[in-house]
Amino acid sequence: MKLPTLSLLRLAAVAVAAGAIASGALAATTAHYFDGDTQRSITLDTSLVAVITPIPEAGSNTQARSVGEGASPAPLVQLQPANQSVAKGAGTHTSPVYREGNSPAGRLMALPGGVVVKFNTDWSDAQVRAWAQAKGLAVTQRLGTTSNWYLIATAPGSAALELANSLKAGGEVLAAMPNWWKQTAAR
Repeated sequence: MKLPTLSLLRLAAVAVAAGAIASGALAATTAHYFDGDTQRSITLDTSLVAVITPIPEAGSNTQARSVGEGASPAPLVQLQPANQSVAKGAGTHTSPVYREGNSPAGRLMALPGGVVVKFNTDWSDAQVRAWAQAKGLAVTQRLGTTSNWYLIATAPGSAALELANSLKAGGEVLAAMPNWWKQTAAR
């Protein structure tokens, strides 16, 4: 029995997809994070990668680039096509690039490292640091806000997203979200 051409194409597509799933070649392209209590969806943009470079320490020999009358350090995040090789310098890392929501026009986002965590206001600085140490986490800094917000250290990339979602799900903190880099447009 001869199958119509369209059916053969469909069978071939199903076979290719099944093989890709079995080999792990197809990865989930959507994920989520929490912004307070609001779950936000993000979509992996496989065409880009974010290159994360360290900001030069004050007093280092690294030259800052001039911007207008002031100077700022080299960019922390640079986007490049995913098919280009990444020049790895000292401390340079990569991060997947996501888009806000499910639209191809969503704002680009990357994970330079760190999780922003809100603790109950009755927790002291010492209690927060003891909690973090007990979990094997390092507090980078207390954020200068009126609430009890801290930055917890993570490696750049997916580790920040995974830790933020894990901390939020654990219920010990009021909020936990990745320390996102988000694309902005000049006005």
